[in-house]
Amino acid sequence: MKAGQLQYHRRNNRNGYVMLLGLLVIVVIGMLIYYSRMYGPIYQIGSGESAINPPWRQWENMQDRLRKSPIGVPAKEQPQLTETLIIKTIPIENDKKCGEIDIMIQPDGSIQANWKGQFFIDKNRDIEFQIVTCRLRGFIDPQQIYNDDKGENKSKLFFLSKGSYSILETNEDTMKVRNLMGNAYIRGWINSDYSVSGELIVTSDEKHFYLYTFQK
Repeated sequence: MKAGQLQYHRRNNRNGYVMLLGLLVIVVIGMLIYYSRMYGPIYQIGSGESAINPPWRQWENMQDRLRKSPIGVPAKEQPQLTETLIIKTIPIENDKKCGEIDIMIQPDGSIQANWKGQFFIDKNRDIEFQIVTCRLRGFIDPQQIYNDDKGENKSKLFFLSKGSYSILETNEDTMKVRNLMGNAYIRGWINSDYSVSGELIVTSDEKHFYLYTFQK
């Protein structure tokens, strides 16, 4: 009887471990779905072009060069900034509009930008994001050369800006509010016809980031 009882307890212990492991898996999957629903895709450092060449590294490189010499003026084949270029566009994430972006590029190559508005990412519109503040400053960088599958295109003009953001996240179901804070980067390319395409990238730890695209 004692041997049988011991075997029974061992089986119970194994069953308990299996049930606990299954419960942990369910919790982890639930958390991933929850965060995906709140923020959209989570991008890990080490995958994708944006991770290989993240904007914070581009910003550091730009600042190092600026300490040595001015950033320079556009080459003759690049768009010439004879007057202030004003860009108003909408960042998109998974086909959803995420606020508005205003970018002002001065003839001297300096940039001021602003991300504003409010938006929902989840399908049920349960979680609202209200951008409290997100102001960025930066510069054009004529030395950067656009490159894709078709090869180099020296007619495009690169720009990069950095700022900090503060976003209020409100769960409409629970009415809980969180203040999300971190750094934001806007980078992109000005085409020869002065149309623009680019990315808004926000990060709180430079290990994960959220990416929005825009065109104008």
